[in-house]
Amino acid sequence: MARYSELKQQIMNKHNHQSADKDNTIHLNINTTSETLSPYAEDGKVVINSEFANFLENSVKDVSVKNDLTFEISSKSTDLKILSKAIKNYYYNEFIDSQRKLKRNLLFCIITFIVGIFALASTMLYQFLDFSILLTGALDIFAWVFIWESFDKFFFERPELKYHQYRQMNFINAKIILSNTKKPS
Repeated sequence: MARYSELKQQIMNKHNHQSADKDNTIHLNINTTSETLSPYAEDGKVVINSEFANFLENSVKDVSVKNDLTFEISSKSTDLKILSKAIKNYYYNEFIDSQRKLKRNLLFCIITFIVGIFALASTMLYQFLDFSILLTGALDIFAWVFIWESFDKFFFERPELKYHQYRQMNFINAKIILSNTKKPS
């Protein structure tokens, strides 16, 4: 166990040292922009493919969502401007999808909480009217399950959705520096 603690401390020290030197600039080198673009896109709304998006997201995992991002992209391709637009479009679409998920999450929380409260009130009414203890017990469990589900979605799932949305805003607002590495003939 002591060895684990030592290794963990070494890794964290190395990570903290690297993060302190890092200025939130991600350096990328791609062969051609066609490797990064999705073959499917709406008219005029080119987007990156999911494989490249996963790569971008993995490359910024150690960068806080509070910090601005900068991407320095080098390529032999001459059509780099389209890549910048594709990154922004992709994460704009993801942001819109996240916004919908947050709204659905909130609506779900409200509905399940109201159903739970209604069921809890019914339980109390049934106990007052001396209904079957089995029925009131089952209704009581039903009520608490719905109330717990609303709290679970609101306090545990919702922050994760918001975190992803903040990261998407990082990508949308990221500064993208493009450079061509093609050697002049």
